[in-house]
Amino acid sequence: MGYVFNRDESIAVNINRILAELVTGAIESLEAPGESKAESVHDVRKRIKKIRALFRLVRSELDKDVFRQANTHYRAIGQALSHLRDATVMIKTMEKLREANPDQLSARVFATIRKALNQKQDQVSREFFDDERNIRGVVDELRQAPLTVPGLSEKHHSFSVIAPNLKEIYRRGRKALALATQEPSIHNLHELRKEVKNLWYHTRLVEPVWPGLFGAYEHEFDRLGELLGDDHDFGVLADEIESGRLLVRNRQTKETIVHLLHQQRASLQEQLFPLANRLFAEKTRDFVGRYRLYWKLWWDEVSQEQVADNLQTA
Repeated sequence: MGYVFNRDESIAVNINRILAELVTGAIESLEAPGESKAESVHDVRKRIKKIRALFRLVRSELDKDVFRQANTHYRAIGQALSHLRDATVMIKTMEKLREANPDQLSARVFATIRKALNQKQDQVSREFFDDERNIRGVVDELRQAPLTVPGLSEKHHSFSVIAPNLKEIYRRGRKALALATQEPSIHNLHELRKEVKNLWYHTRLVEPVWPGLFGAYEHEFDRLGELLGDDHDFGVLADEIESGRLLVRNRQTKETIVHLLHQQRASLQEQLFPLANRLFAEKTRDFVGRYRLYWKLWWDEVSQEQVADNLQTA
């Protein structure tokens, strides 16, 4: 079925089915022979984010310790792999910078920075992959994770299961947007991105309710998340260079690259803030109310179809 809700299943059955698919898929990705290690890590990290979003969507139904333990468990797995992905992201960020500024970033300067980033990536990769216990440890952590979420009613399909959690995430998103508008720091925009990604995942889950409407919402939340992600990556790379953690010996070269990185952030923010303002324009109760309304209609159609089937077979 994939990362969507099936109307023929209760919320608990949907959640548990998706959770099992994600955990099993993550293990298979890490153990697949011949697969690119970097791609496997990227795949697993995406699955972990989806899993954490699943738990957040039903958080109010769970015992506090159950949610805390699950969130901590999966967050730790993601963090164990994050430094591997971060090294790759910085290389791609530098490539995006050159594509956007072909006349201001010479081939020589680009090659110098790219070489330093490649060396950093190689070092991080060797430290992790040369010791088989690291991958095995991640696989073991995934195998120890339960494939069901305890505490969910097997018969419950009411929107009230997910409404409080969707409401809290959207409310946090509006608050994060207000803070980022006042001070567009790397931290504030990253906090906004977290809530945007949650809303993207949650909208993907309910897309079958009305594919045309929720598919459009999903697309726009995804686009905003990508813009925020690029902003974060350019900001982090600028900080790496400014701080000296990524050494650029020539002062003028260093200043030029940092300036271009900040210029890219400014350009991205000109795009992302208007989009964010639209996606978070509604009051929380109105946004969640729309999701609730169409969820109810979706489920009412099940009852109508069952009545029709009963009449046909009577």
